[in-house]
Amino acid sequence: MNEYTALVLHEGQKETLKTYGNSIEEAIDNMVMMEGVSFLYMIQDTKLQEQWDFDEDLRPLRELRKKIPPHVDLTFEPRHDRTH
Repeated sequence: MNEYTALVLHEGQKETLKTYGNSIEEAIDNMVMMEGVSFLYMIQDTKLQEQWDFDEDLRPLRELRKKIPPHVDLTFEPRHDRTH
């Protein structure tokens, strides 16, 4: 599991939050799931120092995410097969 820091707008304040995930996609999903986080500016893998810049309002993604039933397991991982 990787550690990420995210620069976000959290309850009207720009803040840096820490999250954990197996991939950048999972770290972003963690931010989407946090009700108080409304905007994502940047996220960084703290070990690899890789950084991804965003300018995204997370509220539309949160509304879409809420439509996924709770029993559905979302797994974010690279696919190694060639069949899609």
